[in-house]
Amino acid sequence: MASLFGIGTFYGEAESFSIADATLSEVRHERALALPPHSHEAGHFCLLLEGTYVERSGPITIAYKPLTVAFLPPQTPHADTIGEGGCRFFIVEVQQRWMDAIRSFGVIDHLAELDGGDATWLGMRLYNEYREREATSSLVVESLLYELCSHIPGMRNDDAMEPAWLHDVLTAIQGRFTERLELAALAAEVNVHPTHLARAFRRRCGRPVGDYVAGLRIQYVCRRLADSSDSLGAIAVDAGFSDQSHLTRVFKSLTGITPAAYRRRRS
Repeated sequence: MASLFGIGTFYGEAESFSIADATLSEVRHERALALPPHSHEAGHFCLLLEGTYVERSGPITIAYKPLTVAFLPPQTPHADTIGEGGCRFFIVEVQQRWMDAIRSFGVIDHLAELDGGDATWLGMRLYNEYREREATSSLVVESLLYELCSHIPGMRNDDAMEPAWLHDVLTAIQGRFTERLELAALAAEVNVHPTHLARAFRRRCGRPVGDYVAGLRIQYVCRRLADSSDSLGAIAVDAGFSDQSHLTRVFKSLTGITPAAYRRRRS
């Protein structure tokens, strides 16, 4: 009988981080290896970062190359072969609300490779959030995950035109970006599914909701730094960050310098 692995448990060396009802893990294999049949309690996305990797589930075989992205539903038996020299991949295990989001658009009951392009970009963005986990937020991870869910083969795409409700979402975000926002709550306000909102928003604004909110907050911070002598801690809280350290990490990731350095330059 195939082994059933719990969340955050894999063959190989793994380091995990949980946020927004998802567990993000980097898994490493140092050498070639054939793994016995097994399954995972949670459905998950897999992004190969380095090396080669073959995954077999029933009649389906995916030969991963770097930046291949695939989805495996919960408790789906599969067997894997690690290529010469080992490999390194990024896993995003999703809990029930994400499976509900996926199933609301179609039935997925087998291993499936996601289309390249957007799916790879979203996977890499999530991997960067995993690497910078002390500076990330639930909203950023949620917005990326809702989009990634919509890229599973067979999901319906009815967002061909920009919807009228998107203006209301933008107005709400621009007026409340310093507050704690949740993508699902924003979607409920305009009576659409979060996946629809995430895809339509990025097509309209060129980035996920979480990135857009972070940009508004940093813009607000820049103005406060230039126009006031308020402490960085006070500005951070007013802008919606958890503390000064959180502000500094996000500010530097977007601008390349720290808030203190920005204030000195402006002075």
